[in-house]
Amino acid sequence: MFKTIGVFGKYQDTSAEKPVKLLTEHLESKGIQVKIGHTTAEEITRKLPQELMHENLRSDIDLAIVIGGDGTLLHVARRMAEKSIPVAGINLGTLGFLTDIPLADMLDEIDQIIEGNYEIENRIMLRVRVLRNGKCLHEDNALNDIVIGRYALEKLIKWEAHVNCQFVTSSRSDGVILATPTGSTAYALSAGGGIIHPGTDVFSMVPVSPHTLSNRPITLPATAKVELSIKNRTPNCAHVSTDGLIGYSLEGDEVVEITRSKHSVKLIHTENYNYFAMLRAKLGWGSGK
Repeated sequence: MFKTIGVFGKYQDTSAEKPVKLLTEHLESKGIQVKIGHTTAEEITRKLPQELMHENLRSDIDLAIVIGGDGTLLHVARRMAEKSIPVAGINLGTLGFLTDIPLADMLDEIDQIIEGNYEIENRIMLRVRVLRNGKCLHEDNALNDIVIGRYALEKLIKWEAHVNCQFVTSSRSDGVILATPTGSTAYALSAGGGIIHPGTDVFSMVPVSPHTLSNRPITLPATAKVELSIKNRTPNCAHVSTDGLIGYSLEGDEVVEITRSKHSVKLIHTENYNYFAMLRAKLGWGSGK
């Protein structure tokens, strides 16, 4: 039984106001305490239950419900993973890869979850560390992907990859993506990577527009340790981003280490969830009829 639920709406999107209020009142009518994500509370015009601020974001909730899109869920889920709090996603627009509950079905689907009719799907995360002479300069976790991207449009990144201390390749490209199965349908897919089922314990390394066309995506076991070194010796030649957020500017003498994170995201699905139906809807595949 979920006693305290956090509700998070899409940041600075007034279209989230009505469903957030509706869901809040519905949950309260069932005797459940509701806390509102702080970015949501700032946008809503009436007094709501206790606001959920950054410093106690995961302190005392049993479930996080996100009303928005996949980007909103990514932001919330990364924080919930640290405390193993499950997350359910309600999509404000079209069906999302992560926010899979349609807005029209919100109350019925949430009632199923409250009644215990759900499954939890564990999604692996990746950890990135930026190292210089063995010292960690930057560390973060990603649900979708870790990207080394270039800053200057006119210059390619020269990089070298080792997996489990074994040399794999050197390349010149616009960047390189390390994507989880969750992130395989995001930036990695547009860069030519394959779709990876979220139930598999693997991640992929996908070059972005490589100078040599034989440099292709490779799928690695989740236990692998990838070390990427940048050969450009100029300040701010490249940056490391995590789930689309730039986190660190590279000078060219660092090693970027990617391993499986000790955290994972727990996504809640009801019996109506169908991964392949979601793929068909998002990618416009044939219905099979």
